[in-house]
Amino acid sequence: MTISQISKVLFERDGKVGIIKLNRPEVLNCLDPETLKQLRIHLEAVQAEKRIRTLLICGEGRAFSTGMDLKYAKGKDPKTLQNVNRQGLVETLSYLQNFPKPTIAVIDGFALGGGFELALSCDFRFASKENAVFGFPEIDLGILPTWGGLFLPIDLLGISRAMELVLTGKRINADTAYTMGLVTRVVPHEQLFAEALAFAKNLARKTLFLLQLAKYTMRRSMQANHMERLKLTTLAAELILSGSEGEKRFQSLLNET
Repeated sequence: MTISQISKVLFERDGKVGIIKLNRPEVLNCLDPETLKQLRIHLEAVQAEKRIRTLLICGEGRAFSTGMDLKYAKGKDPKTLQNVNRQGLVETLSYLQNFPKPTIAVIDGFALGGGFELALSCDFRFASKENAVFGFPEIDLGILPTWGGLFLPIDLLGISRAMELVLTGKRINADTAYTMGLVTRVVPHEQLFAEALAFAKNLARKTLFLLQLAKYTMRRSMQANHMERLKLTTLAAELILSGSEGEKRFQSLLNET
């Protein structure tokens, strides 16, 4: 197991699995500009490392993340906050939402606001039965969840239930999140990381090209019409049958996104 560290965000590799850990437990892993920057750096490194096929994202301490660092934001002028919002949505979370390798959020504690949006930006979410708490408290703070919270839950829940989360600001536990379809698995606290890692390692045994191609095709099919879905699936079949040339063509497609 290899380990590298940039203070606010940690990274380690376990075989073919990359593990990114938010490392600000004293402030419940709040996301300030430097944390967002370091998260993006690690994501880019994981994407560039061909040996890594899947990625876990977790938080140190008793929170996954409680979102934007309000202490940092206090007293900042609107332009500065606008830049932070752009960094959170466009430069970091949007990059994660379009990440070509499978991603798994491991939630053992609070996932609120931007932290909830970070979890929703991953492909899978494993949650601690005892500790995981989800919610968008922004509306009671005079703001809204603008790092993806206004659209990410819609794909999973439909418009009515997604609006309920955003408009009420209520918090929900892991079992409720699972029942709603927000969480992939609910696991006892003691087994959470081990089960998420086992899931990631199982995926990592697959061919990277096929993992990425399946994710690329299925993600784009979500918003496509029937004919577009047929074209995407036909393209996937053509790329597979083309062997190494198909893999090269697919890498060109990924570089365009």
